[in-house]
Amino acid sequence: MPCRPTSKMYGTVSAERQKAMSGLEFIQGLADGTLPLNTMAETLGYDVSEAANGRVVVTAMPDGTHLNPAGTVHGGLAATMSTAAWGWQSIQLWIRD
Repeated sequence: MPCRPTSKMYGTVSAERQKAMSGLEFIQGLADGTLPLNTMAETLGYDVSEAANGRVVVTAMPDGTHLNPAGTVHGGLAATMSTAAWGWQSIQLWIRD
């Protein structure tokens, strides 16, 4: 079973709540646990461990559930984590009126 952070919540953030914060505040909320991570993060066991202006760090501790038939970490884990980091980095660029 993936190593999951015990203090994290998983789910969605309402559009109304998202509109009340900057993109950076949104990502920092994911990192500090005040906002829920997406359910894919729960399924794969990854976390947003750092969020700062221009930087998002996504981490995981691969285990047996992440292995491909050859016994190495499946590339889909790295691809998903990379996509998440790029997406969250893009969210930081949201401009609020």
